[in-house]
Amino acid sequence: MKQLSGRITSPIKVLNLTPLVRFELTVSTGQKINCLIHQHALNFLALADQNSRIAVYGHPNARHQFVVTKFMVQANSRLANFSHSA
Repeated sequence: MKQLSGRITSPIKVLNLTPLVRFELTVSTGQKINCLIHQHALNFLALADQNSRIAVYGHPNARHQFVVTKFMVQANSRLANFSHSA
């Protein structure tokens, strides 16, 4: 499993209602990576937005896209007001 961290630099797009989500991650070196999330995509949509700083874990697929299996979103003003109860 590979780890990447950086900033979301494109609008987050829902590709499929399965759900499948796509976004572009720009890492600290300036490299732009296309990322896909299937597992926990709805949680990702609730927590992340464009320009959010995130760390992702996953693997590349045959089309050289990064398939995310785990993610962490750095807290921002939007998340400060977000509450989650178990």
